[in-house]
Amino acid sequence: MVTRREREKEERRNYILRNAQALFAEKGYLGTSMAEIAQASEFAVGSLYSFFKSKDEILATIFEVHIENVLVEVTRLKDNVKLEPREKIEAFLDSLIRIYVDNQDFFRIYIAEARGVEWGVRTEVGEFIQKGTDQYIQILKEIFQEAIEKGFVDPELDPEFLAHLLRSFVHSTVIHFLYSKRDISMDELLGVVRHMVLYGIRRREIKDMEPVEGFRLFPDTDI
Repeated sequence: MVTRREREKEERRNYILRNAQALFAEKGYLGTSMAEIAQASEFAVGSLYSFFKSKDEILATIFEVHIENVLVEVTRLKDNVKLEPREKIEAFLDSLIRIYVDNQDFFRIYIAEARGVEWGVRTEVGEFIQKGTDQYIQILKEIFQEAIEKGFVDPELDPEFLAHLLRSFVHSTVIHFLYSKRDISMDELLGVVRHMVLYGIRRREIKDMEPVEGFRLFPDTDI
């Protein structure tokens, strides 16, 4: 049983993480000091070190928490036997985009740190990002594999390629949503993403006149 003391310590730890995340998103990781994190969290610097030994550990913990939350959610969708393949893909898109939009501070930090991974910069956080990404791709690959086996996705398509493609599409879409100044709601964004993934770019009137087919990456080609 968790004691009140342990619960209070965990709450303080989470409070530090939230404040550090906001500062990292606003000023950048390198531009933020432990003293600033302590001040924002209403702690003395010495007290802050009793929770985290370094700024690196704070950043790593932020990534650990968020990436684990994403993996738990996509695993839950993958293992939901009540959902058909199409429903799993739609639920995946909706859930992932909402996670990103609801955690904008973290996503801005993620974008900056993920660039280091893309450039081959090897850090503790970078290794954690890569490991989490590999797990994420594997889960999404299994969702597409099931969709292929049940006849919803074209069997000529590689489920791993589809997983990488969908991940890249969702990430770039959310980046545009977060950083552009266009007046679009999240529900409108979700509608565009669902339409693009499931139907491509054909006019809606044409789509509605045709029977519902299985998922094809480019419906009007032989690919």
